[in-house]
Amino acid sequence: MDNPIIPTGDIRQENPGPDRQGAFKRGWTAAVKDLKDNDESSKYSDGPPPEDLTWDNLGYRLGCNFGETDDELQQELLSGA
Repeated sequence: MDNPIIPTGDIRQENPGPDRQGAFKRGWTAAVKDLKDNDESSKYSDGPPPEDLTWDNLGYRLGCNFGETDDELQQELLSGA
């Protein structure tokens, strides 16, 4: 059986510009929302991230692992992605 946590395809554009960096950070913010114990939810709350890897759901996947962090760490991880 396939693992929904592991992406099957990478459709990210290389060298992310400001719009892709914003998508990465929006994904991370969605993960932090989902980790908090309250009524807030994100677009990923109803199931696993999509199978194809995008900048948005890469941010979500990393945000689930690292939780709430400062912008510097997020930028460092984005630069190494």
